[in-house]
Amino acid sequence: MPRAKQDSWKYISGEKGANRVRVFVHRTGKLFVEYRRGFQKVRQSLGHADRQQAKKEADELAAELRQPDRREAVTVTTLFDSYERTVTPAKALSTQGHDRATIAHFRRIFGDAQRADELTTRDIARFEVERRRAGDMRPRKKSERGKHHPLKSRTIAYDLRLLKAILTWGMSAGFLERNPLATYKVLDDGTPNRPVFTESQYRALLATADSFPWQFGCLLVLCHESGHRLNAILSLQWRDIDLTNGRFTWRGEADKIGNEHVTPMTDLARQAIEDARRHAPGIGDAPVLPGVKDRAKPVGTDLARDWLQKAQVLAKLPPERGRGWHAFRRNFASELRHVGLRDLCDLGGWKDPMTVVKCYQRPSEDAMRAAQAGRRVLEG
Repeated sequence: MPRAKQDSWKYISGEKGANRVRVFVHRTGKLFVEYRRGFQKVRQSLGHADRQQAKKEADELAAELRQPDRREAVTVTTLFDSYERTVTPAKALSTQGHDRATIAHFRRIFGDAQRADELTTRDIARFEVERRRAGDMRPRKKSERGKHHPLKSRTIAYDLRLLKAILTWGMSAGFLERNPLATYKVLDDGTPNRPVFTESQYRALLATADSFPWQFGCLLVLCHESGHRLNAILSLQWRDIDLTNGRFTWRGEADKIGNEHVTPMTDLARQAIEDARRHAPGIGDAPVLPGVKDRAKPVGTDLARDWLQKAQVLAKLPPERGRGWHAFRRNFASELRHVGLRDLCDLGGWKDPMTVVKCYQRPSEDAMRAAQAGRRVLEG
C-alpha cells in the first residue's frame, strides 16, 4: 500500500536572522511552531489544528521577538564576582591565589563595564600585550625589584584557559547565552623546561645535608622517596603518619588538586620519619617538619627553596633553570615508568594519567631499547 503523502502546509512570519517564525504541519499531523529565542532554537506544538489561528499566533510571536531584548547585559565584573564567590573557594589554596590574581588582571585590562558576551579575539590580543608590557609582577628580592622581568607565554596561556573556563561556567550558571570565545584556541610556546635530579645529583645533595638544619635532609629523602609535591610534604602532620603499617595519609586540604589518598612508605622514607621524630616528637596536628624558629608551624616553602638552591651550589651541580623541588616528582614518575599507570598515579597522587605522561615522564632510551627487545611477532 503506498505511503500517504505528508501535508506540506506551512506559514512563515518575520525576517530570517531576526524574528522569523514558522508554523507547519508536523509528521504527527499536528501544527507546530519553530523560532529562535536568543541563541536557542525552540520547536513546540501549538495544541490545536486551526491554521488561521496558527497564522495569527505566528504574527504575534514575530512581533514580540522583534522587540529588543531588555534583559540586562552581564558585565565581566558581575561574572568574575560570581565565579570568585562560588567556584574559586572550592579550589586548592594555590589555585585560589592564581584565580584572584588573574581575575584582577582581567578587570584592569578589560575594564569593569565590558560586556562578557562581547569579548573578542581583539580583547585577547590586548590582554596579551598588556600582560607582557607589565611583565612578571611576582614578589622579588630587593636586588631585583624595579627591574622588568619578562612574562612567559605559558603563563599567559594559563591565564587565558581560566578566562575560557569562566565563560563556559557562565553559560551553565545562566549568566550567558553563549561563550564568545568558544572557538578560540589557546596556544603554548612549545615544550617547557622540566629538569630532574639524577641519582648522582641526589647523592651529592644528601652529602651537603649536614650544612643545613636537620629538616633539610629529611625533606630531601621524603621528596625523593614519595614523589609528592613540596607543599604536601611540608604539610604532613603526625596524625598523617602510620608507622605501624608504614603508610602516609595525604590530606586533600594540603594537596594541590584536593586528592586525599594513602600511600605506603619505603624503608628510606620510614628512616626519615623516625629521624624527624627523634628531633621533634609530636602528636596530632603537630608538623612532621617543624619550622626552625616556630615549631608550631611547618617549614616554609620559601625557606625550603633557599636551602635547595644553596645545596646545589655546595654540591657543585651545574646550574639549570627550573630545577627545584618539583624535579624530584618528575624523577619519581620517570623512574617508575615500568609500573602500571594506575599504580603510578596512586603512588604519586595524580588523578589524571595523561598528566603523568605529558608533563612528568621523560623519554628514556633504555626503556625504548627494552621495549624493542621485548617486541613479539604477530601471528596470523
